[in-house]
Amino acid sequence: MRLAILLATSLSWLAVYGPARAQAPARPAKATAPVQGPVAAPVIACPSLANYRLLRREAPDEAAALARLADAKAEHLGCTAYPRDRVAALADHVALGGTQYDCLALQGTAVCQWTTAGAVDLPAPKPKPASPDRPRR
Repeated sequence: MRLAILLATSLSWLAVYGPARAQAPARPAKATAPVQGPVAAPVIACPSLANYRLLRREAPDEAAALARLADAKAEHLGCTAYPRDRVAALADHVALGGTQYDCLALQGTAVCQWTTAGAVDLPAPKPKPASPDRPRR
């Protein structure tokens, strides 16, 4: 399955960019500003934990999952690669089958998105303060 995805991606890239490079005259490389610090990869998340687990079972590493999400013909299961700057907070956390998952609150949406725990460095949600016991009347 991974080989088929890699082959399809390579062939589509070759079909799109191969002829253009053969026809275009060589251009001098533009000087670009050096990148400051590491570029943060997007975080892959799904609104359903079941769909996230299914995606990760079929595409266990980040590159395979990102390739699947980039393929317009592939089933995405509602999952998306979000830029890390959209993550606002950690909404929920669960351990299931020996693996821990976080549900991320994203800017611009009310539905949290499930991902593997630790995919984004955020502080854990603060526990709610205990309410003082009031005597009943």
